[in-house]
Formats: sequence, C-alpha cells, structure tokens
Amino acid sequence: MDKEILASLNVSRRREEHQKLKQNQQKEMESRRVETDSRDFHQSVSATKDKYMIDALNKVRESDVTLPEDLTRMHGTGMRNRSFKK
Repeated sequence: MDKEILASLNVSRRREEHQKLKQNQQKEMESRRVETDSRDFHQSVSATKDKYMIDALNKVRESDVTLPEDLTRMHGTGMRNRSFKK
C-alpha cells in the first residue's frame, strides 16, 4: 500500500516556486542560445559586406609574405604551411 505523504502548505509553495524558477531558468538559457546563434550569423553576414575587411583580405591574398618553414615546423604547423617549391 503506497500512501502519499501530505506536505505542509509552506513546503508545497516552496516546491512550486523552485519548480517555476527552474523552468524560467531553462527558458532563459534556451532564448540566450537562440540569440547567440542569431547574433553570430548576423555578424558573419555583416563581415562579408564590410568594405574594409574585404579590402584587407584581398591584400593578404595578394601578399607573398609567409612565415619561415623552420619556424612553422617547430610549432607543428609544418604540414599546413609546407612549401612545395623545393
């Protein structure tokens, strides 16, 4: 026989308040996650339209300046920056 234990009114109210608080926190976290994703997307779209960034990227692509191969190998990026000119 399972009997439900009756709780006092104060205990019941505290439980309800705690449950409501948890639900509100969960909703807040979900809305922040959605806002973050949306903000990140809009920032990336804005960056593609930023004339200064477009010009800077084009200059970087035109440049022949690179890091020394010995230095990149020492830091573990040699495979990505390996020169095939040798």
